[in-house]
Amino acid sequence: MSARKSDAISGARYAVPLIQVRGLTKLYRMGDSVVHALDGVDLDVEQGEYLAITGPSGSGKSTLMHLIGCLDRPTSGQCSLNGRNIGRLSDRELAAMRNGQIGFVFQTFNLINRTTALDNVGVPLFYARKGNTRGPARQALERVGLTQRAKHRPSELSGGERQRVAIARAIVNDPLLLLADEPTGNLDTRTGEQIMALFRELNEQGVTIILVTHEHDVAIQTHRIVQMRDGKIVSDRATKEVLRERASAEGEREQPITAPAAPLSAVPVASAASAPPEPEPVVAYAAPSRVMPGAVGALVCGIATVALALAGWGTGRVIRSMYDPSRGMPPRPYYLVAVLSGLAVLAALVLGVVSIAWGARVRKRIRIEPGDWTGRKHAGVAMLLGAMGILAPFVLGLLWRAVT
Repeated sequence: MSARKSDAISGARYAVPLIQVRGLTKLYRMGDSVVHALDGVDLDVEQGEYLAITGPSGSGKSTLMHLIGCLDRPTSGQCSLNGRNIGRLSDRELAAMRNGQIGFVFQTFNLINRTTALDNVGVPLFYARKGNTRGPARQALERVGLTQRAKHRPSELSGGERQRVAIARAIVNDPLLLLADEPTGNLDTRTGEQIMALFRELNEQGVTIILVTHEHDVAIQTHRIVQMRDGKIVSDRATKEVLRERASAEGEREQPITAPAAPLSAVPVASAASAPPEPEPVVAYAAPSRVMPGAVGALVCGIATVALALAGWGTGRVIRSMYDPSRGMPPRPYYLVAVLSGLAVLAALVLGVVSIAWGARVRKRIRIEPGDWTGRKHAGVAMLLGAMGILAPFVLGLLWRAVT
């Protein structure tokens, strides 16, 4: 366990909170009107905390999570993560922070169906360009108790197992912060309880966890409850305090509350038409459709192979046809061009082998690496051109002899 996690377990606190939000505002334009999804939010979250952000639909809880998770930028105000102002970071810096310091768990799992659980967990490591993805991915699966299901695809897993894979993917980079948006929303009660037990275990290991949920039974399992309404925080209290207050009000002091939570404070409820819309969840680690690195390079190498083979063989033929043995020794430029022609053919042979090997490697990576990769045709054409470049001098030589 890292020193950072050990400090969190022992109760140590940084001088600056892990998350510091001041006057955070997020505006969305809907036609001619402007909606305040967040309206001057202030919030501090210390390293090692375990809290829930609750509220009705349109309250701004998911918008706040997106801003804290570097998935969006605020309209105004400041949101700092580990001392860095998110609003001042470039897109590349935001992506690096999301990948290295934040883990995401979503209600719909967002797993890649055509790859195994082990490969799904290794996705953040792949985008972080880590050389070894399998070892840390196995360790993350072991932390969530799914080592024996590492080679199964998501379609072969239960809902709870898929959520465990999603959690393993979120923690594989040892993030400072784990964000979970309705993590039990698609699960039955028993499976949801198992997932919440896993979150408690991770928090005990030092992981800072923020849950976004509208379920009171989920919220009361955290240590702190932040309630939002109309883009503002209307209540921020320790869970024990909330439970004592409600138990006292119902005459059942210190008893767990399973009924849906009533508003924690009397706040005027805005009409449904004025409620700010929640942005659609953003897939944090969905693999983009793009060309596999190396595919274009292999294709260029194949084209160069054919070009060199044709140029070398053609130049050699021209030079040999211009030489008349009856005139004695050929001039020196003849030897220079002949040598260059031979070197071009030799280079074509070498590049042909490289093109075939490179193209085969790219096709293999497309097959085994997680993500929606293209470039299979590039690699196939590169292999074909490489073979053509190797065979061209010999085939053309045989044809020349047959014709002449």
